[in-house]
Amino acid sequence: MHKIRGAHFVLAFLAVILLPGFPGAAELPDYQKYTGPIKPGVVITKQNFDTYLPELKKLLPPAKLKWMSMGINEGLATLPVVKTTYAAPTRGQMEATRKYAGTARIGADNQLLNWTAGFPFPEPRNAQEIAWNCYPTISRSSAHDDLALYFTYFLFNKAQYEKYIKIDLWDRKYRGRTDIMPLGDMSEFTEKGVAFKESIIVHEPNEVKGFIQLRVRYWDLHKPDEVYAYIPALRRLRRLTGADLTDPLLGTDCVPDDFEVWRQKLDSRMKFRVLEHRDFLVPKTYVGMKNKPAYDYKKHGSCFQLEWEIRPQWVLEIMLNDPNSVYSKRVLYIDGVSLDQGGSYLLYWGEQYDQKGRLWKANGPAPPAANEGGFKNLFGWLYMNYQTDHYTVMNGYPAYVKGFRETFPLKEEEVFSVKGLLKRAN
Repeated sequence: MHKIRGAHFVLAFLAVILLPGFPGAAELPDYQKYTGPIKPGVVITKQNFDTYLPELKKLLPPAKLKWMSMGINEGLATLPVVKTTYAAPTRGQMEATRKYAGTARIGADNQLLNWTAGFPFPEPRNAQEIAWNCYPTISRSSAHDDLALYFTYFLFNKAQYEKYIKIDLWDRKYRGRTDIMPLGDMSEFTEKGVAFKESIIVHEPNEVKGFIQLRVRYWDLHKPDEVYAYIPALRRLRRLTGADLTDPLLGTDCVPDDFEVWRQKLDSRMKFRVLEHRDFLVPKTYVGMKNKPAYDYKKHGSCFQLEWEIRPQWVLEIMLNDPNSVYSKRVLYIDGVSLDQGGSYLLYWGEQYDQKGRLWKANGPAPPAANEGGFKNLFGWLYMNYQTDHYTVMNGYPAYVKGFRETFPLKEEEVFSVKGLLKRAN
């Protein structure tokens, strides 16, 4: 990465050559390229599924393989493989990454130090650095400074439709903003230490209409999130605990700590390890609203009809080391294309294991969305319970691809305050 390296290349070189004990110097595995028969032009269908199954086991994470196997064999979708495309990060993200490359470091208790903006470690040397590069609170490779997302959850028992929930969601980053005004650090961070806020409003069906939730995340790793929810049936505003954030949201398979694959706060107990760096099949990123893949829950059920591409992934294991959590570990599948080649550390998939070590839940984008400026989020998402075969499919669109100028920047008092959310919900 000649453009990003700059002067800090010399420091990195000396650290690795002169200091053999440098943390993470030999921690990352070599990249393993896939050379099998699945390649652009191949379309996997119900008729040839068994032929390609041995190769699919190499190219899909366990839970994603189970999901796609069900969808293909039920005739809900096919799996067409296309040429890999590259949707680079925004210009602001890349400029900040180049400007501050080599300044950030990881201190005690997994803390990120000396970070200003952009991806903190454009050339990661260890698992901790990859974790911070994809951590949604700061890097926001799939939502950036502000986000408005409008979507519907469809719930399925395997392929059998159950119900829907219609939701609006907003995000805002308060530190290290690079693309949407105001840039840099906002007063919520400089004065209160707030790094991020997220809010939702439920509009349908009537039995949950008016539910709101507001989450406030502090930069301090030792300060827990503040989360508030308004429960219409009780007509009460309730402050949620950390345990509540691992409960399914309104009967769906989605829990708030699994938003954007990994919404759980990074903390000092977590231990990180990169298991692999190799090729996987991932959904293609679709640029522009006109290219949004069609989704009909009656036709596609708990699947999407997408185009897929072969793309390098980092496989990151996070041991939570928290006996009070419902999960023992997370395994994340992270975009492994280098930044100067169009990569973005996008979280493509995540799998969560229960305290007995069993694969329990999984989720990821299907498909990702982008606009011409590099702003990314999603057109669809899949949450699944691996043990019960229950699925929640999210279909919608971000304001990046429809109504950007009319939406951003977001108004703080309207979407990041309980009073404003209640007003919008009524």
